[in-house]
Amino acid sequence: MLRRTIVMATAATCAVAAASAAVTVANAGTTSAHRTAATYRGSSTTSGVALETWLYGGSTGDSECTAASEYADNRVLTGALKPEYWSVTSKGTVTLETATSGTCNGYSAANVADLKAHSAYQYPTVSGMTTADVHALVSSSSKRGAAVSQLTSLVTGANLSGVDVDLEDYWSWSTADFTNYRTFLGQLANSLHAKGKKLLVDAPAMTADASFYDYAAVSAVGVDELEIMAYDEEFDTASGARCLPITPYAWLKQVTTYAQSKVPDPNKLVIGLPSYGISAPDPCDLNNVTGNIQYSDMKKSPGFSTDPATVAARRDASSGEIRWVSGGTLYDYVDSTALNAKLAVLKSLGVTKVSVWSLGGGNPWFTG
Repeated sequence: MLRRTIVMATAATCAVAAASAAVTVANAGTTSAHRTAATYRGSSTTSGVALETWLYGGSTGDSECTAASEYADNRVLTGALKPEYWSVTSKGTVTLETATSGTCNGYSAANVADLKAHSAYQYPTVSGMTTADVHALVSSSSKRGAAVSQLTSLVTGANLSGVDVDLEDYWSWSTADFTNYRTFLGQLANSLHAKGKKLLVDAPAMTADASFYDYAAVSAVGVDELEIMAYDEEFDTASGARCLPITPYAWLKQVTTYAQSKVPDPNKLVIGLPSYGISAPDPCDLNNVTGNIQYSDMKKSPGFSTDPATVAARRDASSGEIRWVSGGTLYDYVDSTALNAKLAVLKSLGVTKVSVWSLGGGNPWFTG
């Protein structure tokens, strides 16, 4: 998920435990240096796939502040950049995070111009991470209306492509919350479409029907792209077991095929892939999983190695991820080889749009 907090709470989901992987991953190194725009545009790994990627704000000097220098290599020159510009408050209002307030990657005229120079589309994200915050926004007609007006006004005035909505904690929503959420999305879609803009909506990874979320019902309210966040499967780990990988291949396939059954138009379906790491007690303690660890910080983990033989020995066959245990803690991260292999799974299923969480901290990107 688009998680900005580090220690994540347990989430009971409907995902099926991953089976043995059907994809074999070549033993390779951890990541590569930035490549030229021509390399990315001509890459056989990503050919035929429209790429998107998220970035989020931080304080000066934070690792996420390197995001702009990373997309400057034009890796998504023909794709989309999705900076987190807004957050939902506990009162249900939407706050704009600006560069002038000291937030790197925040909104400013200069940052907007930079996004446009390095991408074909720009969809700033509005983020709400708790059920209480989401409820406060979507349950109030006046607050929905104010948010719709605020979001539409900024993307229209700045000539951006649309809005990416990331309202989470889905598993704790009531039926009324989901109904009001759909109402909010429908109102925002109508407002954006009237200005020639698009609505993207981030959705949880699912493998079967569930009471808390319905892909088809969300898509039907005028959503232009439903973005399935196919990561954080570690939160489905059985008690007493080692944490599952972030995105096992078999689970990724289940998530994708289920989503395709609900949103059959490939132009409206985006699958999100992870580029980050986690750490957790071994055996897994779901209340103490540290997520969204950027590569620059992962390199500081006990036992981290770039030795090719060590990396090869640690590469997990079920996910392609690099996993090892040191001092009773499991470390797991997605390198470029694993990212390439996950993309290959999606391409084999006919997926044509992929988004990556996230830029910043030197997180790996597709290669080859």
